[in-house]
Parts: sequence; structure tokens; C-alpha cells
Amino acid sequence: MKPVSLVMSAFGPYKNKEIINFDSIGNGIFLITGDTGSGKTTIFDAISFALFNEVSGSNRPIPSLRSNFATVEDTFVELIFEHKNKKYKIYRTMQYERQKLR
Repeated sequence: MKPVSLVMSAFGPYKNKEIINFDSIGNGIFLITGDTGSGKTTIFDAISFALFNEVSGSNRPIPSLRSNFATVEDTFVELIFEHKNKKYKIYRTMQYERQKLR
């Protein structure tokens, strides 16, 4: 499986829609690095949530992945990946209690 793109909205620390285009990174193996707290685990959590409806670490419940900064945006993850020269798209949302508009 090769990830092509990942879209996260109101997921983890990200309030708005964030798009990661893995195709623009290159054609081989790539490394996800960064300082502590920069969002590396959130990327893996989003991929795991899209594929399996679970997070990569079993110590966090799924509803806790909704961004604390989100207002009325829907929380979702969209993963496009390639496997055996076919592209697949997964769009997964989570249950959460929507804030009142008034």
C-alpha cells in the first residue's frame, strides 16, 4: 500500500482542513520526522483511523481525536492510497456532539 494523499479536518490538533500530498514527496521511501509535538503521530492516527476505524496507539479513545479547536466543522479523514496499481479512496467520519449554533 502506498499513500497518495491524506486529508484531515478538525482532527487531532488541526482545526481546519489539512492536506498532505504524498505524491509530491517523491517516488520511494520517505521518512516522517519532526520535533516532539509536531503532529507525526496524528498522521499515523489519521491513516489508521481511515483504514481500520482505530488509532495507532490503543491508549486513546477515537472521540478524543476531534480537535479541541474545532467549531462547527465536520471531523473527517480522507485517505487515497494505491495498491497493485489501483487507487482507493476511504472517507471516514467520527461521531461527536455538535455544538449548538446559538
